[in-house]
Amino acid sequence: MESCPAHQSTDLACSACCRQTLLANPGDIEDLTRLRPGAFAAFAKREAAWLENLLLDGCDRVPLIGGWPIPGSPPLVVRWAAWATPEVADALPVPAAVAVGVARARSQREGVSGRHELWTSRILDRLDAHVDQRLAQLWRDLALLAGERDPVAAAGLRRSVEKQARPGVWARSLEWLLIVGGQLEGWDAALTLALADKHPTVRRAVSRCCRSPVLTVQLRADGMRAAAETAGPLEERLLSIVSASVDARRAGFPRPLSAPSATWLADHDLEDLVQGATRRAVAGFASSMDDLGAAEEEHLTATLLAALVAEFTDLPVHTRLAGVAGPHLRVGHRTVTKKEEKTIGADIGVVVDVRVPGRLQLRTGDLIQVKKALSRGREDTWTVKRRQLHDLLEHSASAVYWLIRATGDVLVVPAKFLAAIEGATAGPSSKQFTVGYAAVRHAAIRMEQYLPDLIVGLWLGSNSERTLQAAQGKGRTTRPRFALTIDVVLDHQER
Repeated sequence: MESCPAHQSTDLACSACCRQTLLANPGDIEDLTRLRPGAFAAFAKREAAWLENLLLDGCDRVPLIGGWPIPGSPPLVVRWAAWATPEVADALPVPAAVAVGVARARSQREGVSGRHELWTSRILDRLDAHVDQRLAQLWRDLALLAGERDPVAAAGLRRSVEKQARPGVWARSLEWLLIVGGQLEGWDAALTLALADKHPTVRRAVSRCCRSPVLTVQLRADGMRAAAETAGPLEERLLSIVSASVDARRAGFPRPLSAPSATWLADHDLEDLVQGATRRAVAGFASSMDDLGAAEEEHLTATLLAALVAEFTDLPVHTRLAGVAGPHLRVGHRTVTKKEEKTIGADIGVVVDVRVPGRLQLRTGDLIQVKKALSRGREDTWTVKRRQLHDLLEHSASAVYWLIRATGDVLVVPAKFLAAIEGATAGPSSKQFTVGYAAVRHAAIRMEQYLPDLIVGLWLGSNSERTLQAAQGKGRTTRPRFALTIDVVLDHQER
């Protein structure tokens, strides 16, 4: 622990000494709270605003809600609250209540065997009965909402937060709401603006946050104040905030005058749902990479496919909840038997069967190779086997590679593009070559762009018998390790 030159050790009676210590190493707040809770409580009463900003700044580096790093420590406010006493919580009531709410959510999500149970159980044991219960419950629901992927559950949590958003409670923790707002997709900003329009307490809280030394808090508060001061009806200002948040997540934005859609579904909302299902599956896969990092490509492929299958199986439910007609997607997959392994030439074979009575009927297939990034320095690199690449292109000109980055993000690159790199860089006798992220970053697309084009866009794949046989695992020379079948059925009455 650092100390200022005027003292042999940190003196909690000296505010300047404590500030210098904590500025040098903010993590020392854990030790100060744990070792001398009474003295720290007195210091916290003198310097409550400064200490709260220190804890806020820590959450600008490690997210307060959503995923916490694994391996790694929870955000600073959680680590501090785990050692806080009721007297310390009285001195810093808002951070303590926020930490309790987040701990409740984390404990309910992960259970007693969760990775962070040591932290959450300690916070709840020490502080749960000593904080503002309204504030703690609000933050419990906010933390659950940030990590909720099911639209029905998310709608219920949003409704619960709206009921709890009393002006005084909302204003007290506004700095904390602003620091996590990015994980709430702008919804917090719309709610703050609606409250500020009617309640001076919230308007004053927005002005207070505009003076915050924490840059994220200050900038978001400035934006809210600008929206609040803009002339025009409240509805128009709310629409501006919400639509900007929604449009930022739409792959096809801007779409002036509702331009024609990108696929035969002829419906932007449906296409967004398909893209959203893909995005959620990849996000779930990426969040598990800390546990899967050392896994072989076969296991990574199986995990990613399972996430995609689950999301696309649920898609008809999402379309009904969104109030739009939607396709029935029947998804099935299998792993090839040991007997078939000798002829494996791809990781995934996809067969898409489209049936729209009286309008469309087509079966297409395609092949996918999955590659995991190698750990070589700072740049992700992937090794491509030349024979495998050629086999893929012989069976499908639109075959692709899914390149899994170290972060779990998935890039989709045309096999043809890798063949072009091979032609320019690979030696005549080499059996494989390596490509780096810099070489593929401009040609690569995201999964949420690729899969809709394959499944409902009809831009990719082939209906040739040779491609279909290979994709189904029936080819003589090339068979995939995983065979994925997707039936897309749209009834007349649904259009």
